[in-house]
Amino acid sequence: MARFPKDIFTEPDVDPDTLANLGPLAGMAGIWEGRKGSDDHPVAEGTETDVYVERYELQPIDGQTNGPQLLYGLRYHVHIVKPGEAQTFHDQVGYWLWEPATRTVYQTLAIPRGQVAMAMGKARAGARKFTIRSERGSTVNGICSNPFLEHAYRTVSWSITVSFPRSGVFSYEQETLLRIPGRRKTFRHTDRNTLRRIGPPTPNPTAPRRR
Repeated sequence: MARFPKDIFTEPDVDPDTLANLGPLAGMAGIWEGRKGSDDHPVAEGTETDVYVERYELQPIDGQTNGPQLLYGLRYHVHIVKPGEAQTFHDQVGYWLWEPATRTVYQTLAIPRGQVAMAMGKARAGARKFTIRSERGSTVNGICSNPFLEHAYRTVSWSITVSFPRSGVFSYEQETLLRIPGRRKTFRHTDRNTLRRIGPPTPNPTAPRRR
């Protein structure tokens, strides 16, 4: 059971330099591209694998407070297409958040298929690898889907493991477990990619100017 302070109103001091306070998320700030993504997803015949090209932009936001709770984070946009195509294959927006006091990483997401979710997990400030998870039915790291998705592709859980093999590179492996009518076993939908930084982050609005 988490312990919270009795004073739930007093806000802490916020460092305006978000980039200096991102903990394990520090290596993700900036603009990224990955050209060898792999997606295993369900089709009528079973499973299909697609390769994809991904642009992932993560920009620092000002520190956020909920009374005494303090979060630093990155606002992100993921845009994915299949090689040589213009039609969007996947689009996603949200926030990556770091809570230094509890060493907790959060990711919020929204996709234009009518689904939102939040995942969370523990990590050290200087971690080179971490995993976060979202669970169906949870009120703190849960999943909410539109009626058709809830019927046809019910998300049981999803998790993502992020790693930093070297400077200017990060990789992820994501697993989404789905319940699909007519199939006895839970379907394991996976996505993975390695991205390279192609642009630096833009400092958050209140960050001090560096000379």
